[in-house]
Amino acid sequence: MWAILAVAIVTSATRVGGVLAYRRVAPKRMTLEQARLWERAYSVPAIVFTIGIALLTVRVFAAGWTNGEILAIGLTMALTAGSCARTLRYWLCATVSTIALGALIAMLLLSSDPVRIGIAALFALYLWSVYESSRHIVGQVEALLIAERELDAAARRDPLTGLANRRAFDEALAAASDVGGFALLLLDLDGFKAVNDHLGHAAGDELLRQVAARLADTIREGDTLSRLGGDEFAVILPTMDATTAKAIADRAVSAVGMPYAVFGTPAIVGTSVGIEVVHDGARVDGEAVKTAADRALYAAKHAGKGRSVVATAA
Repeated sequence: MWAILAVAIVTSATRVGGVLAYRRVAPKRMTLEQARLWERAYSVPAIVFTIGIALLTVRVFAAGWTNGEILAIGLTMALTAGSCARTLRYWLCATVSTIALGALIAMLLLSSDPVRIGIAALFALYLWSVYESSRHIVGQVEALLIAERELDAAARRDPLTGLANRRAFDEALAAASDVGGFALLLLDLDGFKAVNDHLGHAAGDELLRQVAARLADTIREGDTLSRLGGDEFAVILPTMDATTAKAIADRAVSAVGMPYAVFGTPAIVGTSVGIEVVHDGARVDGEAVKTAADRALYAAKHAGKGRSVVATAA
């Protein structure tokens, strides 16, 4: 009996410690592997604790200790109700409830008392209701989380081109600025206004989509391409090599400058690129990085457009 209580106390302390650790150190945005790790960290102590409650139930019923039986029933009901209310994984709620209620139902059925057998039937019905309610609650919460994630993704996506938008760019730049070791490319289209005015806004939107597709083909995996608005784009490169950054920028200039067919009508635009390279190991101000890249962009425009310029120290 004391060994069972000791297991219950230890696993309870482990569960509380796990919850506190999750609140303190768990990232707001998790990878799938991180989520699985935290799920295991929560579920293993929960299942061990439930086994302890089940063993306690078997022990007190086998001993015929009436007060202990009442305690076991109360603990089992509190455990199953609480698990369904706060556990957002159906398999875990079903496992915990099956272990705890299964032990209680088995011990009641083993008695020859018709009243206890009837109570066992009621607990079996309660277990079935736990399955159904948990499935419904988890399904509703999962639908809500999916909707929130989709809304969050839409809030960071440019609806016209499908690229990351300014909000996503600002977040990515802030994260990169915390560690350094990256290059920022600011791109502004040359001649877009004339095409937009001549062919109309629908054609202008189609041209922007085609430009976005070409830019996406010029960058590498791990680079972050964003549309900042209008005919302005940005790329965050995880490199602090100015030669590499300029090579990618020149590739973008060449790709964007190729002729377009917009709704059957030929069109020509170009792009100018300003580049700022941030070296590794130092936290920098993201706004200062943008300002430096913007100065380089202005220099590219002033030098005749259709080219890239690496920022120099102010």
